[in-house]
Amino acid sequence: MRRLLTLPVMMVFCMGVELPANGPVPVENPRPQPSAVKSTPVPATKPVADTTQPELQNGTPEKQDPSPSKRETETAEKPVSLPGITAPKPDETALAHCEAELRKLGAVFKREDPVIGEHGCGIEAPYRLDQVVRGVTLSPASQLRCETALELARWTDTVVVPATAALPDEITLTGINHGSTYICRRRNNSATGKVSEHAIGNAIDVVSFEFKGHHPIAVSPRAGDGTMEEAFQRAIRGGACLHFTTVLGPGTNAAHADHLHLDIIKRKRGYRLCE
Repeated sequence: MRRLLTLPVMMVFCMGVELPANGPVPVENPRPQPSAVKSTPVPATKPVADTTQPELQNGTPEKQDPSPSKRETETAEKPVSLPGITAPKPDETALAHCEAELRKLGAVFKREDPVIGEHGCGIEAPYRLDQVVRGVTLSPASQLRCETALELARWTDTVVVPATAALPDEITLTGINHGSTYICRRRNNSATGKVSEHAIGNAIDVVSFEFKGHHPIAVSPRAGDGTMEEAFQRAIRGGACLHFTTVLGPGTNAAHADHLHLDIIKRKRGYRLCE
């Protein structure tokens, strides 16, 4: 009996494709079609800060500033301040009271124009103290805040003059010599560290004392000398801590071996440093 060929087989023969023996006709896999599912947009993320080193221009990192002209102006107008400096603002009422107290002690002084130093140093109301108390001069010329000058005068009046009277023979204190008052620098003249109280007129370095009837007494290491000069230096140094919040001198360190550093820095709970 003659078998009829099905339509798919006839199409294969017409296309000249050889049928495999005893197997189904291979059918090519259809090309994948795009999914019909609607895609969800990816939410935008915040940009991550670039922590890499910016490109160098002439060996210097370029600052990320959208307005360099403004930056340059601010740099020119605002000098970099030394760390820890706090220049006190003058209070005219307090200054008037300070001046009155100085006059009571016989001090001779003059208020001068503001001192403006580099890096934020300076004194807005500096005083030149020529005579500390009656009959006792201060040399060379000085630049101090009034409060510092007043404590120096009180110390001279209540400590140094009585200590002088205890020396043998007829001796009178006539002068105090200092190594520095105002000077813009760091402590101990170091290249780094905190700013000295000298930078704002809060300190004075006393180097020697002048007398009538006795040779000058210079501040120096005297521990163990067993002399009246040692006793005098111990007495005035100990009494200085009643008037100043910092007293440094021989034995403190090498930087203070030849003078007494006296300042009026304010610390927490009224702490005083006497070394």
